[in-house]
Amino acid sequence: MDVPLPHHFATAHSLDANLFHPQLHHGHPSLTAQNDFDTDPFQFTSPLDHQPQLQLQHPVAFDQRRPIPPPRFQELPSNVPGPDSLNNDFTRNSTQPGQFGILTPHPQIANQPHIHHEVLGRLQNEIDLRPVAVQDGGTTEGHFSNMKIVPNPPDLDAWRTKLFDVDDTLTLTEDQFQTYFPHIDNVYSHRSTQKYKRKPLVSHYFDCRMKGRPPGTAKSEDPNKKKRKRQARERDLCDVKIKITEYFPGARRILGKDAPAPPVADPSNVSDQDFFSTVQTGNVMQGLQHARQFPFIAPNDGSMGGEGMMRLTQSSADARRFYTIQRVNGNGANGKNDGSAGPHKHSLEDSDRIKKNSVLRHMLKVEKEKKKTEIMADDTKSNQKTYHKKATGEALVTAKKHSKDHELKLYGSCFCPFVQRVWISLQFKGLAYQYIEIDPYKKPESLLAINPRGLVPALKHGEWGCYESTVLMEYLEDISNSYPLFPPGDAKLRAQCRLWTDHVNRHIVPAFYNYLQAQEIAMQMENASRLQNEISKLIEVAHPSGPYFLGTEMSYVDVQIAPWIIRMRRVLTPYRGWPEPEAGSRWASWVDAIENNPHVKATTSTDDLYLDSYERYAENRPDTSQVANAVNEGRGLP
Repeated sequence: MDVPLPHHFATAHSLDANLFHPQLHHGHPSLTAQNDFDTDPFQFTSPLDHQPQLQLQHPVAFDQRRPIPPPRFQELPSNVPGPDSLNNDFTRNSTQPGQFGILTPHPQIANQPHIHHEVLGRLQNEIDLRPVAVQDGGTTEGHFSNMKIVPNPPDLDAWRTKLFDVDDTLTLTEDQFQTYFPHIDNVYSHRSTQKYKRKPLVSHYFDCRMKGRPPGTAKSEDPNKKKRKRQARERDLCDVKIKITEYFPGARRILGKDAPAPPVADPSNVSDQDFFSTVQTGNVMQGLQHARQFPFIAPNDGSMGGEGMMRLTQSSADARRFYTIQRVNGNGANGKNDGSAGPHKHSLEDSDRIKKNSVLRHMLKVEKEKKKTEIMADDTKSNQKTYHKKATGEALVTAKKHSKDHELKLYGSCFCPFVQRVWISLQFKGLAYQYIEIDPYKKPESLLAINPRGLVPALKHGEWGCYESTVLMEYLEDISNSYPLFPPGDAKLRAQCRLWTDHVNRHIVPAFYNYLQAQEIAMQMENASRLQNEISKLIEVAHPSGPYFLGTEMSYVDVQIAPWIIRMRRVLTPYRGWPEPEAGSRWASWVDAIENNPHVKATTSTDDLYLDSYERYAENRPDTSQVANAVNEGRGLP
């Protein structure tokens, strides 16, 4: 016949009714004197049960083993019946059977819950004593798991004082202990931990750190061993010892009346408020639901009502740990048991001076790691080349010559090509001026007063100031008739110079930066070709024999393009492989004339200055300059 099977079996099988009985198995007559044993209702019965004559012939058929002393704990079935089984033997005050016919000792004591020691041992050794996963910024340092790092929890000073004094036994929720004990753990030093095989708790013993301890190892006589710079504290300054008992989940139900007083409820934590919530007795359905959650808990009175029901229907808060802290007798140091459980012989401030608590140490460690990261970042930046803040070579000599105060002031930066345009013009015209080197990324107020954008070059003449390199070059043309850059008396030729100056600014200069800042090979090749084409257009309209744009003398267009011709060999060639001009070409003669012009040379620094200053552009670092940003965004140059 087909019969329902207990949950131990995955599928149902057809069994002989003579071999399988779902009801309770009646004990063998030979076991009548052994009241401490019973059998499982789900078992395969022996034919001896239905043949009394065989039972009499074999009085010791099931008694071939040594007597087992009755243990203190009872093994409970893990197959807790559901609501549809309320009238079976599980709800009666009967003996609790074992599993699969294994005889189970079960002396029950009234009003005392019983737990199988194997289940409790597994609870301690396989579940609760394993480290808890770190959550919400917790730490696994120390002797407790997942201690929280909360720098300023509510009422911190009051909690620290309370945990320092420990005048009475304190009961803390898991959250309270994990939050506040790290703020006071510097006061105590761990000495030992005691585990229990049959109790849902573990005890940790701590001495006051002011008690001190003897040195662990003898002082080394090795002269090569590095000496530790450490000064031993005076010992036996305090004899306070505390005991922290860590109760595992479900401990309150297991211990019953022996459990400590509940922790102080946290109004923000519903589970704490319901820590001792109870329900009316007789609600067996809810009790059975809790029995499924805590199968190792048995009713203490043989029924599912009364006190047993109250324990089974306690809130899920009992599924969390809680802690008690109490001061125990100090050992008086050196083994003297003076029985004193008095308070500390020092203040909390004294303990704080000796050692910082875990929260402070953690915060200092985080700060140290942050500084270390910043230093590493600075080191990385220091390995990167950056722009120079002072001219070199012949440009430095020129800057020193024009360092005296003058009403005509040029604010510039040694690496900036736009500044070099105006600087060449000043040198070409032979004007008296003052050169002021500034850091364009740390804009001084004197520069901002002239150009609110803080860009160089900027020119101050008396109380008047102006900026933009092309505008400043024309201004210098207007205030000085000596050595003009524009051809005098030829309006058409002057217009031609302005037209091709615009070509330099609109096409050649942007192509230079696009080529330098491009990171992909294909884009570099495309921009190199574009730069060559724009230069070719300028060469086509230049004087045929030159070597300058208008012939044998430097003019306005030459000064406009000269800084980028200088940087082609010093920047584009090393970073992008820009080729040297073809020997004998018109372009080669023009480049050679610019490179050797005395006014250009007087404002040009050494090659390394340009190589270092333009590495930022070649790597296209963020916020290199407003020019670089404009190129990246496809805008016109600022």
